[in-house]
Amino acid sequence: MPNAQESATKPPARPPNNPVAKDMLLLKNSDQISGTLQSFQYPGVTVWQRSDIDQPIEFKSEAVDEILLGDRTKRLNIQPERVTIRLNNGDTITGNWKSLGPEHLTLNTTFAGELQIPRNRWQWASFRHSDASYLFEGPTGEEGWTVGEVNIGKLDGGQWAYRNGAFYALKAASIAKLIGMPDRMRMEFDIEWKGSLNLAVALYTDYLQPVSLADKDSEPDFGGFYSLQLTSYAVNVLMVKKKEPLQYLGMTQTPVFRQATKAHIDVRTNKANNSISLLVNGKLVKRWIDQGGFAGEGSGIRLVHQGQGALRFSNLKIREWDGRFESPPANRPQATLDLLTRRNGDKLVGSVVGSLEDRIQFKIGETITEISFDQIEKIEIGGLPSANRPVFDGEVDATLVGGGNLRFRVDTIDGNQIKASSEIYGPVNMQLPMFERLDFQRVAPAKTP
Repeated sequence: MPNAQESATKPPARPPNNPVAKDMLLLKNSDQISGTLQSFQYPGVTVWQRSDIDQPIEFKSEAVDEILLGDRTKRLNIQPERVTIRLNNGDTITGNWKSLGPEHLTLNTTFAGELQIPRNRWQWASFRHSDASYLFEGPTGEEGWTVGEVNIGKLDGGQWAYRNGAFYALKAASIAKLIGMPDRMRMEFDIEWKGSLNLAVALYTDYLQPVSLADKDSEPDFGGFYSLQLTSYAVNVLMVKKKEPLQYLGMTQTPVFRQATKAHIDVRTNKANNSISLLVNGKLVKRWIDQGGFAGEGSGIRLVHQGQGALRFSNLKIREWDGRFESPPANRPQATLDLLTRRNGDKLVGSVVGSLEDRIQFKIGETITEISFDQIEKIEIGGLPSANRPVFDGEVDATLVGGGNLRFRVDTIDGNQIKASSEIYGPVNMQLPMFERLDFQRVAPAKTP
């Protein structure tokens, strides 16, 4: 049953936390140490500095499970990146398309400069357009957000903490913002969790404090809103108004949340037809209709973590919705031809030949057509199966600031520079401030020479 309580009590709001500037070292023996990563070498040692210790501490790098990196991005001049590339090893990389030749796709990236990606390793490309303006993108910090205190049963309350473009909660926590929700809205965000997933997202709220649903009529005045309930077992939407019974619009089982630890959430709303739709990882899960009329009276969002595990919330994007349900990019290993989808929905079947300065060359039959990047929504390559495998000794699953993930072998980290190598694009120097996490946990036996 979905949670019917955002908060049991209503203490005064706490001031926001500061962004997390320190790094966190997680060792295989479960020890956790805050501080600053100075250097890393594999095989070799990890050098860790703390302000309360005179000399740096050295650890065997083989003992490192995970490194969470503090907020370094303010030191960098980050340029907008317009294309996301999916590789057949599972990597997802964002950058700017430079060129496509017979052998390689060249991508300019913020984290590693120019990358040469073999043509037989990328499965799809998704394009973001400068005229597809967002009403909100974030979070970029806690400024402008209102932190509330949540106490649920015997669970201690906590706060959301900001780090590298994401909010983190380890205990029950609430944070809210009047964000500007249009009448027809598309809202996307990413969540990642450990333990049980139990998140309540208030939509179209005018009240920035958590609401005790069990005692809502004794709360300070608030306008009607919807509570989108995401749990490990089900999703539901509740219509919440003062002096009116809670309306459960319908529960749906969601095995995807039991089978995974992260998801991309896409919420579509339309006040004209009283609808709220939920897509998870690009697939429509449920469309709710409020038969009593659209109840949302505000323009804000409130995130209430119910405190039953650790939760990460990131990449919140809000924009006007055109009412269309488009399909996400997909792998097409059985297809013999490529598929290009225009922004107007038209689909072209053929072969990607190459690219010019601002255009894709696409062959249909015997005719080569040039299509501007501004007109393309996505390109899906045919006949390229996935080649997923475990992380080998010395490799890392890395998460980029703002989304994206990739796998590579770390040779050394010194200051803000990573010297690495990839089975796909070879030796490469990377910028440490563009990463938020280095995960060495899922390691298979070392490869034999």
